Amino acid sequence: MRAIVTRPGAGRAWLTEVAEPVLANADDVLVEMLHVGVCGTDRHVMSFPMRSGRSLPVGDDFLVIGHEAVGRILKAGDGVHSLRVGDVVVPTVRRGCGACPACNVGQADLCFTGNARERGIVGLHGFLSERIVEREEHLLRVPDELVPVAPLVESLCTPEKALRRIANARAHLPVGGTLSGVERALVTGSGPIALLAVLALRLRGIETCAVARQSAGGQAAGLVERCGATYISLQEVDLEQPRERLGAFDAIIEATGAVELSVAMLAALAPNGVLDLVGGPPERKAVPIHASVLGAMVGRNLTLLGSVNANADDWLAGVRDLQQMRVAYPGVVEELITHRYGMGDAEVAFERLPGQIKAVISIT
Repeated sequence: MRAIVTRPGAGRAWLTEVAEPVLANADDVLVEMLHVGVCGTDRHVMSFPMRSGRSLPVGDDFLVIGHEAVGRILKAGDGVHSLRVGDVVVPTVRRGCGACPACNVGQADLCFTGNARERGIVGLHGFLSERIVEREEHLLRVPDELVPVAPLVESLCTPEKALRRIANARAHLPVGGTLSGVERALVTGSGPIALLAVLALRLRGIETCAVARQSAGGQAAGLVERCGATYISLQEVDLEQPRERLGAFDAIIEATGAVELSVAMLAALAPNGVLDLVGGPPERKAVPIHASVLGAMVGRNLTLLGSVNANADDWLAGVRDLQQMRVAYPGVVEELITHRYGMGDAEVAFERLPGQIKAVISIT
């Protein structure tokens, strides 16, 4: 069967033939893949070899790439009880290390050892193939009407986890309401995760502002404004004094991975505010931090945290919220997918193009 593969560090992906997957366990499910999203993580996997030597699946010298996917069940093992042939499913990505307390209770996103594997990223083949086999516990059933946009569930589970962690970080406060009293929130960035974070916040009725490099009249700004949020171009913001233009926020989701923003946004937090980094800076780069910023963290009881991946509850929240977003903000979710390709477009599908938010490769 056809698959799109890479070798970490090769700098590209290509279409090839790979062996058909087979059901090996009673709870295995054969899935026909329909659509697979492309993201920055794919480009990173293609461009940089992993130092640990864990990047390739055991016995193979290639990696089937792709981790944002939706498919339809073709066959189920005798031990499968919650799914049936014909169901539309989204596969989760991370698989536990099998050796730590978090992974042993199904929370591989909190892995203590760092040896968790991820389909299409590290140690396990991904979903950019005509068919996959996956265990029942790693498949989420989604409504048929979500098929065209379901690859976004994987992107959405990241802000879902961020919102959960923000609420947890504020749970000790003597306030009630959404996310433990979050009334005003900021999202930095204009990629899929950032825009989905804006939608998730607005779905919860939270006053939301988005800041990104794109101009105020661009596509991202339009999508932000259509869900009732405010868009401000980063060009209008003095990162030394961000509150002068932006005001103060109870919660900030930093989704760009730009280390300068990660530091600057601490100054935009209100007392008891939480800054969650979901876009980790990839480069080894030093940036100055004023001592007063760290002093303000103490004086205003601020919290800085990071979120990676997500657990089953976050994935389920993503499915639920994606359905509600399509109803609350007609057309916005669909317009996040700006480019669609076929399997034969492997040479161009992973390129960054002007105006691109999310690219999706259709398998059939």
